[in-house]
Amino acid sequence: MQKKKLFKTLKLVAKIVLSAAILWYISTKIDVAAIGRAIARANVWWLVLALFIYSVSQVAASFRLNTLFRLIPIRISQVSNLRLYWLGLFYNLFLPGGVGGDGFKVYMLNHYLKVPVKRSLGAIFADRLSGLTIIVTYLLVLLHFVDLEVPYKNWLIVAIPVPVVVFFFFMRWVLPLFKKAFFAISLWSLLVQGIQMLAAVCILNGLGVDNSASYDDYLFLFFVSAIMASVPVTLGGIGAREFAFLIGAQYLTLQQDQAVALSLLFFLISALSAFPGILFTITPREIINHYEEDQKFKASS
Repeated sequence: MQKKKLFKTLKLVAKIVLSAAILWYISTKIDVAAIGRAIARANVWWLVLALFIYSVSQVAASFRLNTLFRLIPIRISQVSNLRLYWLGLFYNLFLPGGVGGDGFKVYMLNHYLKVPVKRSLGAIFADRLSGLTIIVTYLLVLLHFVDLEVPYKNWLIVAIPVPVVVFFFFMRWVLPLFKKAFFAISLWSLLVQGIQMLAAVCILNGLGVDNSASYDDYLFLFFVSAIMASVPVTLGGIGAREFAFLIGAQYLTLQQDQAVALSLLFFLISALSAFPGILFTITPREIINHYEEDQKFKASS
């Protein structure tokens, strides 16, 4: 037990050190003051709009997750599900790795609705994987609009549907309990990532990026950074996102200060959007099992 606790502590420390090291490296390669000026000059109303749009994407994401919950099978009202989802977003701000909120959702479902841990983990994993699948799909589409030398680039257009096909068979063979939700959650993921892309465009407008032709480049890096942040080697993706924007901006000849500013502002907006979840930390027992629609797991279902 002590060894396990020590390993977790060392793992957390390693992530903090790596995030700090990456941020230090970035600070040596870019004018930090220029990033500060870019953020300070940003149009507040565009950022407020980006915050609203991003929050809408999270509401859509909660519907995607509830689609999977109903195949566990449990029925949880969308109001309860939204509260649970926002509580998870809030905990992700403070618990390492971006999975702390997911872990708390698993606990809540098990404690109050008696959902087996394995089933709730499967639902959350399918939810995460569907989002990652659509991110890769968007990347393959955007690849044809960015000025980046890639071998056989023109042929890669046939690879656009590949991530979705792989996800389909993965759901069928590895997560058969949730395979019926494949089309629904894939459509929800298209919507969620599309809305978040729109939020990124609002941030770019707020930063005063005049050349709309370069938006494809920024959005390409936006999705690359999302994948980088999902790799559990830094603290909640801190540093990984900014590193992706820094290096990517060099290859795509973009203004590095604006690229990193986009990354930082998007992180700030996601944090602000998640912060209302603090309200549900006060009385977590009232989040679910509160409405008549919230029904406990039944093994015979």
